[in-house]
Amino acid sequence: MNLQDLNKICFTVCIVSIVLGMALALAMIWGEAQNSEFIWKSWLTIGVFFFSSAATLSVSKTLGGRTKDREES
Repeated sequence: MNLQDLNKICFTVCIVSIVLGMALALAMIWGEAQNSEFIWKSWLTIGVFFFSSAATLSVSKTLGGRTKDREES
């Protein structure tokens, strides 16, 4: 897999996670489901997706930079 493709996928997952988190927060503010188990599981799931793709993105950027340095030498 190309590192640029991986970066695009990770950015997409991060943006989707942010949008879903915003929608869930608005639902908690305006809706009736404030302290349900489903809400907490949803927050944790969105958080896991966001942080795992952010970590993958940071590792990809770090290793991608090192790979480019080797190719230029």
